Amino acid sequence: MVIGHLPNIRYLFAFTGSTATALLSARGNFLFLDSRYTIQGGQETVACTVEEALPSADEALARKIIALGLRSVAVEGAYLTLNRFYALRKHLPRRVAIRHRTGIVEGLRAVKTIDEIEEIRRTLRLTTQAFDAIIPAVKPGIRERDVAAELEYQLRKHGARKPSFDTIVASGARSALPHGLASDKVLQKNEFVVIDFGAYREGYASDVTRTLFLGKPSSEHRKVYRTVLDAVRRAEERTRPALKGRSVDRLAREHIEKAGFGVYFGHGAGHGIGLEVHEAPFIHPRQEERICTDMVFTIEPGIYLPDRGGVRIEDIVRVTPSGCEVLTSYTKELIVL
Repeated sequence: MVIGHLPNIRYLFAFTGSTATALLSARGNFLFLDSRYTIQGGQETVACTVEEALPSADEALARKIIALGLRSVAVEGAYLTLNRFYALRKHLPRRVAIRHRTGIVEGLRAVKTIDEIEEIRRTLRLTTQAFDAIIPAVKPGIRERDVAAELEYQLRKHGARKPSFDTIVASGARSALPHGLASDKVLQKNEFVVIDFGAYREGYASDVTRTLFLGKPSSEHRKVYRTVLDAVRRAEERTRPALKGRSVDRLAREHIEKAGFGVYFGHGAGHGIGLEVHEAPFIHPRQEERICTDMVFTIEPGIYLPDRGGVRIEDIVRVTPSGCEVLTSYTKELIVL
C-alpha cells in the first residue's frame, strides 16, 4: 500500500516533516523523502527504511515496487491527486495493478492508545487555560478578530505550537453561522458570542466551543442555551460502546427537536479528533459505524437562528468500557459578562 497522507505517515512511522511518501509491503516498509528531510527522517522515524526520493518520489516509489516484484498496490484514494495517480501509472509497468482503498489507516487511528489520550488531555489543558485568560477581554466594543488574535496568542503562550484551525469568533446575528470566522464586527451588549478554537501541542489537536453572553440574557436566550446544554449532557451521559455514530448523534438531536429547534441544527453532532482535528469516527445522522472503547470524539450540537444568533457547546469525550468520559474540563454553564 502506498501512503501519502501525512497524518497517516506520522501515525505509522513518527515522521513529522511536511512531505513524504511511504510504501508498506510484506518485504518491508519504505519512506521516500527529499533531501530536506533525509537527516530528520533518519533521526525520528521508526519501523521503516528511509530512502531519498530521486529524481522524484513517484519514480523512486515505482522503482521500489518493481524491485519488490509487487503485482498490485493499494493507494489512498481519498488523498491521491489525479496528477499523482497518472505519474505513478506512467512509471509502473501495466502488469502492476493500482487499487483504490480508503480508511484503512484511519480506522486504526480512530482507537486511541493511552499515550494518545494523555496527549489530547495535555493539549486540552493548555486550550482551556488560554480561554480562561481571554475572558476579561471579551466585552462590548472589541472586534471579533481582536478576540481571536488574543486567544491565539494565549494558546501559544500556554504551550501550543499552532491553532488547530482558524479560530471562530461569531457574535450577535453572526453567531448563527456555524463556521463564522472572526470578522471586523464589534461585540455589542445583549448578544451571544460563539468561540470555537483549538490547538496542536505535540501533534494532537484540541477543539472546544463555548458560547458567552454579553449583557442580560432574555428568557429566549436562556431557553436556547439550556436546550443545547441539555442536549450535550444527554449525549455525554448515554454514550457507550457499540452505539452507532448516528445513534450518538440522535441522543443530542432528539432533545433539540423536542424543544422545537430541530430545523435549526443542521450539522453532525461530532467528529473524531487526534492527529487531525476532524477524523474518524464521525458522529452524524448517516454514520453506521459503531463506536468502541478508547475512541475520542467531540459532542457539539448547536442551534442557529437566522438573524437572531446561535449557540454551540463542544466537548471532547473518550469512550470507556461502560460509557464515556468528558475530557474537556471547562464549565458548560452559560457565562454572562
